[in-house]
Amino acid sequence: MDDFDAIVIGSGMGGLSCAAALGRTGHKVLVLEHHRIPGGLTQTFSRRGFRWDVGVHYLGEVGPDGESHAIFEWLTGGAIRFASMGSVYDIVHFPGNFEIPFARPQAALAAELKEHFPASAGEIDAFFVALEEADHAARALFTQRAMPALLAEIYDLWHRNAIQKYWGRTSAEVLVELIGDPKLRAVLLAQSANYGGTNPSATSFGVHALIMRHYFRGAYYPVGGARAFADGMLPAIQKAGGQLRTNAGVLGLLVEGDAVAGVRLEGDTTLRAPRVFSAIGARNTIRLLPASLRESEWARAIDALAPSVCHVALYLGLEGDIRSCGASAANHWYHESWDSNGGVWSDPGKESQPPGLFVSFPSLKDPAHEPGDRQRHTAEIVALAAWEPFAAWGDSRLGNRPHEYAEYKSAIERNLLAQFARHFPALAPMVVVSELSTPLTTASFIGSEHGAIYGLETSPRRFLSPALRTRTPVHGLYLAGQDVVTPGVTGAMRGGLISAASVEPRVLVHLG
Repeated sequence: MDDFDAIVIGSGMGGLSCAAALGRTGHKVLVLEHHRIPGGLTQTFSRRGFRWDVGVHYLGEVGPDGESHAIFEWLTGGAIRFASMGSVYDIVHFPGNFEIPFARPQAALAAELKEHFPASAGEIDAFFVALEEADHAARALFTQRAMPALLAEIYDLWHRNAIQKYWGRTSAEVLVELIGDPKLRAVLLAQSANYGGTNPSATSFGVHALIMRHYFRGAYYPVGGARAFADGMLPAIQKAGGQLRTNAGVLGLLVEGDAVAGVRLEGDTTLRAPRVFSAIGARNTIRLLPASLRESEWARAIDALAPSVCHVALYLGLEGDIRSCGASAANHWYHESWDSNGGVWSDPGKESQPPGLFVSFPSLKDPAHEPGDRQRHTAEIVALAAWEPFAAWGDSRLGNRPHEYAEYKSAIERNLLAQFARHFPALAPMVVVSELSTPLTTASFIGSEHGAIYGLETSPRRFLSPALRTRTPVHGLYLAGQDVVTPGVTGAMRGGLISAASVEPRVLVHLG
């Protein structure tokens, strides 16, 4: 087990894409996953004949001409197919029966916005220009992540103004400058939960721009569900002699001198390799280091960045003709007020409803889904939530939680079901299965700190931090995944490839 070129910790999208890219370029890689199945937030689970994804709702740039589509084609040999969700991918709802579809292409969305806010037509045009400029700045920002520190600093000097203008300022700063109507600002921020943006005064405008533009050429869903990612990328790893090991929790990094030498697993097993790629998050990575290195300037800079927001998710199984009763392939975003500053459910067990709700019907997105005679379909309801109400049970273990937690969890489920029934009254009687996950569930299955789903905070300081380059001060240790680039599936995928490109330049040509 000690003859691998590299070890990758974590089999989420960042780890799998890093390992597959290295495998495609001839490197023998061992992927270690603490859970019993691979995939991280791209894994699926089933209950009573229904199947749900835990973290994939839609992807952009995976259409025939998309940059991400080309990357997945290379990583998997074309094994993953993507189905279009149609021209409308999101439907945004606000109080007063305000509803607006977010549609492709960009011109269609711009026209919709101008129809609803005709007095702001010029400002809407300026906003779309800012989105494009922020996107261009992102390419310069994240290209640096794979470079040695000195070269990255020189490259940064050429692009610093553009990066600072959009990635170094918050969404609130940029939108107040561009948009006068506060309701229009709320609509333009309506998808912020896609990257964990809970407060526009604390979130980088750059990440908002990048994620919003991500769907301008259409939104897609992986045929067969999210497990297609692990199924599609593992052959590239195995073909080069690599392996995946599940139930293999990493307890620490072996460091000899100033270089990584391998990992120490649960059960006191050690595995050696000259390179280790960590795709389990930057904060989790520094906790694997020897105590002396956890006090380094680099480690302290990472530790100063907070975990991103966590969430609660309600998974529903329904029976009946859900499409005729209000369900759609497009996602629904329900905002219970026009206030963009309060996107987090601070006490889900006691407050009757979250300030925002994301509702998705994955069975309507997947052409491989077979509803059968009973017309069985799925829905997923997501609300961003605070960690603090769950912290008291943070040390409990899955399957052995206290009774108080079970009661709190039941209250959350009742609240979400009631809110779902208010927005989809014809669908509520069709629900036959429901299961709730909380931040504790997320922490148990993917090992994220406080159940964070998007890695680190999405603030300007996070995106401008030099500590998040792929190369770390420990020779041979690399960061991979969404902390290197941006939150989300394709952000993690690109973070994996950028990390692989740090040691294998042939990967660079596939980054677009």
